[in-house]
Amino acid sequence: MGISERKLIIIVSTIVAPSIVIGTWFVGSNYSREPIKGEVFIMYAGSLVKTFENTIGPSFQKDTGYNYVGEGKGSVQLANMIIDKQRDPDVFVSAGTIPVMKLISSNPPLARWLVRFASAEMVIAYTPNSPFFSDFERARKGEIPWYEVLSENGLKFRRTDPELDPKGYYMIMVAQLANMYYNDLTIRDRILGQDRNPAQILPEESLLTTLEQGQIDASATYKHEAVARGLPYITLPREINLSDPKFSNYYNQASYALGKGQIVRGDTIDFSITIPETNKNLDGSITFVKFLLSEKGMDILEKYGLNPIKAVGEGDIEKMPPAIKELLGYK
Repeated sequence: MGISERKLIIIVSTIVAPSIVIGTWFVGSNYSREPIKGEVFIMYAGSLVKTFENTIGPSFQKDTGYNYVGEGKGSVQLANMIIDKQRDPDVFVSAGTIPVMKLISSNPPLARWLVRFASAEMVIAYTPNSPFFSDFERARKGEIPWYEVLSENGLKFRRTDPELDPKGYYMIMVAQLANMYYNDLTIRDRILGQDRNPAQILPEESLLTTLEQGQIDASATYKHEAVARGLPYITLPREINLSDPKFSNYYNQASYALGKGQIVRGDTIDFSITIPETNKNLDGSITFVKFLLSEKGMDILEKYGLNPIKAVGEGDIEKMPPAIKELLGYK
């Protein structure tokens, strides 16, 4: 594909979805990418769009000289795209570890290791333009239960598809835990309906844009997304927001069965990163991972509402590039 063609795709993509930078190499099902020296293709969880496109990407590019190219969607969807050979990223940043584990367990393995580097929490974001705004504000202050507001007639609450995006199944787990925490077995059904309720499901990459435009009243989201976009949000109890390791055993009582039968159990929401076997710029990939895990990278993530944690590797650590092993303190 020539340079002019790549530019055309970027222009068209920007018109359709200005808040998302779409990878510059793919067209239709016959997607392929030639290695281009100096470019690093990052596929990342769609909840990080603002963080990566506004700050992480430009900062990485300025500090290292590599050309950053990013694409954000639901993490499960991204993992499926890699497995189906629709994309061949240099780096994959995922919400949770399940999507990366899909790559590690594929045959042949498309990833060998991962690093957990930050944690997140589930919140309910809402728009000041909503006719239910005063009720959301009362719920935010703890004056009325948040789930009672979401149960109001006519309120438009949206979330992502649990088959494509971890945030989708995390919200289902939050609702399951709410049933137990508030001792009310009707909460989950009242606020969600069926797990893949078609009236509530929106694509990860357009969910908060739809909220910002006032087309819906509220959405299930991560705190860092709401912070990055300046949206008001309701903080949920730690016992159900999937953020506190002290409640891991409690979270584990909630679960979701992915379409192929894999059971995902509730746990803290940790973001993870890997360099897939598909990478075509290993030096650039390693440089990006080191940048994200650096003090500067962690400061940016914290500014946008993520909670940096001590980076921990999992999987086949011996296959991890030496520079990353050294960064994590592994011999």
